[in-house]
Amino acid sequence: MLFQKCIVLLLLTFFPLSTPSTCSTTDQIKFLQCKGSIIKIQDLLKLYAPFTESPIPAAVFKRISKLCDKAVSCVDRIECVEAKRGVSLMNNACGGIELSSGPFGDCLSKLQTITLNVKKYPCAGVLKKEALDNTSKGCRMFSEDLDCVKNVAKDYCGTEAVDAFRKGTPFMKNLMKCP
Repeated sequence: MLFQKCIVLLLLTFFPLSTPSTCSTTDQIKFLQCKGSIIKIQDLLKLYAPFTESPIPAAVFKRISKLCDKAVSCVDRIECVEAKRGVSLMNNACGGIELSSGPFGDCLSKLQTITLNVKKYPCAGVLKKEALDNTSKGCRMFSEDLDCVKNVAKDYCGTEAVDAFRKGTPFMKNLMKCP
């Protein structure tokens, strides 16, 4: 799935493992406390990507999401601007993981097993599993087809999925560098 591939590659590449030397000793100690969660996330992701086409199992993705929450809240305690800049991508990646592992990710999996009425839902094409294998269609889901995707999610999965989609949209747009 495109979401997983984008998120996995970004997390593997951009999670910093050291703080800039200009940060205070206190911030460096705080970062070392956060580093454990970051390494656990990377270790789990390395099992699945980018070397395999297999999607990350839902249970593992949900575990990564919990580790992400822990890492983000830990990093938020660091005051050093230089270190925060270095981990800012983590917020987007973790937001994308939350989107994919939560109610909207579950909804998307459900939607990919049924045939949607294209006349009622003109965005049906961007919700297909194979459509999400390219960034332009993924971006379309989070920009041009935003309202349609929300309607489909509401009709088939309920407001919880719509809320998760709404919350995760900015993160996914940033991750995929959508216009």
